[in-house]
Amino acid sequence: MHMEDEAERKRLLDAFRSLRSGLPALAAVRDEDGELQLLHAVMLQVLARGDEPTIKELAVVVRRSVSQTSRLVDQLVRRGLAERYEDAADRRVRRVRVTGRGAASLRRMDQMRVETQLRLWDHLEPDERPVVLQAMELLAKAAERMRHDDR
Repeated sequence: MHMEDEAERKRLLDAFRSLRSGLPALAAVRDEDGELQLLHAVMLQVLARGDEPTIKELAVVVRRSVSQTSRLVDQLVRRGLAERYEDAADRRVRRVRVTGRGAASLRRMDQMRVETQLRLWDHLEPDERPVVLQAMELLAKAAERMRHDDR
């Protein structure tokens, strides 16, 4: 982290913690069967991009071991959110893809987050909104730079 001073870093972390604890819907990841681990949601988001990776490829993206990733995928498969299948070009290779049910769960989770963020927006004072909007746009640009650097 490239924070210039420790006080600034602490303020940022305190703000993130306050949002997470004060607005569980921003942090909660749920599907119709209940709570998902955040890592499950991340894996579904990776799969929803259209990639159909092997477990090993998925493990690299989510930065987990192959065995841990395989167990997490098994949990998604049991819930009907993802499926494993045989690669048509090489029958020894097993790939993973999101199911229709998994994609629908992601859409519901995203909608829930958006609705919560809009409710939060309604609680900002009118003079605070431009500041928050600018900050959000800057964070979005930084996220894009980070994605680019990670590639």
